[in-house]
Amino acid sequence: MAEFGYDYLLPSAVDMEFFYVSSSTEPATMTLSLKYMPTHTYDNAPRDLDILLVGGPQLSHRPEASLRFIKEVCEDKKEKVVMSTCLGGLWIADAGVLKGTKATTNRGAITVAKQLHSDVDWVDQRWVVSKSGHLNFWTSGGAGAGIDMLATYVKDHFPEAIAMSAWDALDFDPTARGQFYKGPLSKWLDPAGKA
Repeated sequence: MAEFGYDYLLPSAVDMEFFYVSSSTEPATMTLSLKYMPTHTYDNAPRDLDILLVGGPQLSHRPEASLRFIKEVCEDKKEKVVMSTCLGGLWIADAGVLKGTKATTNRGAITVAKQLHSDVDWVDQRWVVSKSGHLNFWTSGGAGAGIDMLATYVKDHFPEAIAMSAWDALDFDPTARGQFYKGPLSKWLDPAGKA
């Protein structure tokens, strides 16, 4: 950061530790064959996390250990944030921890989400913030909505100078799109084909 003249931000930086969790510590394949190196398995990852971010894999990818991990992270009584992007909201719901809350998922999967988990109040928004006891849920629609949700979370919960300098450096403004969709679901994503 210093070589770009941003060293004045260093005192505001927040120390963080990231855990990348999967079924094993072998390279894990994600969408489009992207690979990442897990640091922990679902069985040995810490449960006392401050923030849990769940991405959106195919509905067929739900290892039992992952559902147990999500549930145990949420059962830890520490105040925490549970975030999801894309189909990650369905993954969290599959773990049984979204019951009775308002949430969202990929816009094209809202109908399926309502069928699979009628005990969740699924809404058609870019992202939704809800609270249940010690759990603060931030769920988002597709990847673009997830990026905007995460940027908004950072702006609201971390030093403003850090968030805003990152937004400016990336020429990024999630407020331009906002938390709500501006129109109906496109006919290309509507399962009934009649958006």
